[in-house]
Amino acid sequence: MVPGSRPVLAVLLAALLAATPALAHVPLFSENGSSPDSAFVIEDPTRSWVIYDTLPRGPAAVYYRFRMEEGERIYATLQVPHAGGFVPGMVLAGPGIQSRGTVLPDVRVPGGTGALVVPGRLPERPEYEPFTPTKFYELARIDTTAPATGDYTLAVYTSGQGGNYALALGFVESYTVGEWVLVPMDVVGIHRHEGQPLLLIFAPMIAVLAVGAGLLFRRRRSLSPFTLAGTAAGLLLIGSGGMILMQTAVAAVGTDPGSAILLTLVFALAPILLGAWALVVAFRERIGAGERIAMTVLGLLGLVTWAGLVIGPLFAFIAAVMPARRRSRA
Repeated sequence: MVPGSRPVLAVLLAALLAATPALAHVPLFSENGSSPDSAFVIEDPTRSWVIYDTLPRGPAAVYYRFRMEEGERIYATLQVPHAGGFVPGMVLAGPGIQSRGTVLPDVRVPGGTGALVVPGRLPERPEYEPFTPTKFYELARIDTTAPATGDYTLAVYTSGQGGNYALALGFVESYTVGEWVLVPMDVVGIHRHEGQPLLLIFAPMIAVLAVGAGLLFRRRRSLSPFTLAGTAAGLLLIGSGGMILMQTAVAAVGTDPGSAILLTLVFALAPILLGAWALVVAFRERIGAGERIAMTVLGLLGLVTWAGLVIGPLFAFIAAVMPARRRSRA
């Protein structure tokens, strides 16, 4: 590892792992939901989800359905990534809901239920979210208790301009192993949902890989499979940290991130230090059991800390079993 970096990395990893469960929301990308009958079904609605979706130009609505037990908390917030004319609202309908507000004619409410209308209101400035990182405008919030057991429908509607939005539902933070590992890929989808082009999202990764490829080319005749795979892992880990740093700069513009930005920097610096460690191990003169164990540990830490876009940790695992004999300089 880079001299003196081990204690720093240990502190960063500890901070990251301690803070993440309190901030993480499982991302979902909705399909259909154009009517109450075809509503997007949300399993376990008390679990914390963020659903990324799009409304066409209005009047239009997208519907979500979930089942609640009497007395359970219903918690939802509606957000948009940009300020402008697109300011959607929410309608919560279900058994025992006390009707409040005026439901637009184009929003369909299931028969025999009340409807709680929460119009969207655009705040003056966006909020900074350190987990992704992103910035967003919170338009509306519902925080109530289910008055009866049954199916509830939540509609996101617009009467005018359409656009992309995020619906956060639930409050219990938890992940399955598969959801946790795939978070880096989901984050790319989130930035695409914000309207960022793929080239911008991956620009730091592309730059790191280009520089690394140039350096490797100069030493191509003396590289072992272990070194090649380990270097690929290191570059991918470092590149993912660069991607987070760039998104931090994008999200911080126009917001007041405060101390929350420190958490984002932990998310960025951890993969950079892991990547530097991978490069040091990859280029050691003698490769033994210790180096192979180090690559395995790097792969595991990369998956846990969302470093390297999943591919980086996979290259670390591959390096751990690759031959260490260098090719001839002929």
